[in-house]
Amino acid sequence: MDRRLLFPAVVATAWAQQTSPATAEAEKALRARAEQFFQLEVDKSFRKAEAFVATESKDYYYDNNKPDITGFRIDRVELSPDGKQAKLTTTITTVLRAPGIGAQEFTTPVSSDWKLENGQWCWYYLPVDVIETPFGKWQITKGNGVISMPPGMPADASNLQAMVTIDRTALELSGGNTGTVTITNNLPGIVNLELDNERPLGLVVSADKTQLGRGEKAMVSFSAAGDAKPNGTFRIKAGPVQDFLIQIRSK
Repeated sequence: MDRRLLFPAVVATAWAQQTSPATAEAEKALRARAEQFFQLEVDKSFRKAEAFVATESKDYYYDNNKPDITGFRIDRVELSPDGKQAKLTTTITTVLRAPGIGAQEFTTPVSSDWKLENGQWCWYYLPVDVIETPFGKWQITKGNGVISMPPGMPADASNLQAMVTIDRTALELSGGNTGTVTITNNLPGIVNLELDNERPLGLVVSADKTQLGRGEKAMVSFSAAGDAKPNGTFRIKAGPVQDFLIQIRSK
């Protein structure tokens, strides 16, 4: 499986973002190619996606299992000084299946490598020995196999939800008051918070952070817009292991 498409690689880079017209054109072309590549991954059209893979990496791409990507968003492009290589940061939603936890959906930033080949931007593979997961660092081989499960992953899937906690699940808003909940991540790796787009009419929601490392907390604030009196439930997803439903009442 191509783990560079599943989890963020920790890459230190000194490449500076340039702003010349030539660089802007190169970035536009790369984004267009990457959009096509990742959309083909979402569509499970892997044969067509192979056309976007550099020659040196085609065997690797062909021989390895493909990730189950369900969505993506290109966030950042970093071009090399000569404009012939690039690092792409993409937020990807994918389904990971592992013993003990079954299928879990992750949304996480991913780093991928691209280079010009015959005038076209192509994805290529750089071997990675360690990937980051919400359960800690995961040691992998260069082929298909995984040496071991992440050390922070509990054997019993029912224990996962207990490792991401919230201090309350009900709030009462009145007289322009603001209510807050605090979410704590006790997993060894990073947890991403997603605030649901569907919410009671007039409810305003914000979070002081949406990415939590081990032991970190996030405060989510709730208030009413104007004279609105929102009533109902609001969902916060703490990917990939927990969903919180907050009951909102207004007088």
